[in-house]
This record gives sequence, structure tokens and C-alpha cells, in this order.
Amino acid sequence: MRHEIFDLLLLICCVYAIWRGGAPERIAGATLLIGDILSVASVLLHPGRFRHEEFGLFAIDLVILVILVVIALRSRRWWPLILAGLQLDGVLAHFVHLIAPRTLPIAYLNATALWAYPMVIILAIATRRHRTRLTHLGEDPAWRPEPTRRPSVIATTD
Repeated sequence: MRHEIFDLLLLICCVYAIWRGGAPERIAGATLLIGDILSVASVLLHPGRFRHEEFGLFAIDLVILVILVVIALRSRRWWPLILAGLQLDGVLAHFVHLIAPRTLPIAYLNATALWAYPMVIILAIATRRHRTRLTHLGEDPAWRPEPTRRPSVIATTD
């Protein structure tokens, strides 16, 4: 039942972000939605769920982390940094399980999944704030400007 509630929350928040968000919200929403689908498939294909290291889930979580870090570095918004930090907590749970393999399966499951709840809620709030900025300011630039490079001056000696 808990998983179905989360899936509904994830679907609502991610579809809202994809539909009404700016570029960072859309990318994050799609990433979290696709990541969840792949994660569920990865765990269902593994017979001893969370009794051993979930390498497929670890790889998916790592890719999501990289995408969120790139968004955080390129975006003008603060929320991607928070999402990347929460995703890092989930990734670190995989390392903890590698170090302490006798961790209870339910503890390993919760340590990797717990962070997803605040992540999707923050994404929905970020999307709402984006819509508010658009309404009040008429624009909401998504990305930091690319730094301009000065042409290098090559000293020549005659």
C-alpha cells in the first residue's frame, strides 16, 4: 500500500512538473519518473530483494544523482541542489550496505527509498514557485548564462 501511495504522489508531482514547469523542473520530473519505473523493474527482476546489494538500483540512483547535480550546477534555482543532496543520501545507503552487508533488508530498502518522498514534494513546490514567478515577473530564466570567454592574446616577439 505504501508503494502505491508513493507512486500516485510521484505521478502527480512529476506530471505537474513536466506539464507546468520550466526546463529544470521538466527534466527533473522526467528523470524521477523514469528512474522510478526503472527502479521498480530492477528490484522486481531480482529474486532476493534487498537481501544483497541492489547493483541495478544503485546504477539507476547514481545516474539520477548525476542528472540532478548537472541541473543544480547549470540552473538558476536552489531546489535542484536540495534534490541532489537527498539523492546523494540514497546513493550513500548503497555504500553503507556494501560496508555492512548484514543490514536488515527493510532497513536497506527504507534507507534508499525514504528520500524520494521529500524529493517529489519539493519538485511540486518548485514547479508552483516557477508558475508564480512567471505570473508576477513575466519570465523566469532557467539557466545560468554561459560565461563569455575573452579571446586569448598571444604575445609575439618580433
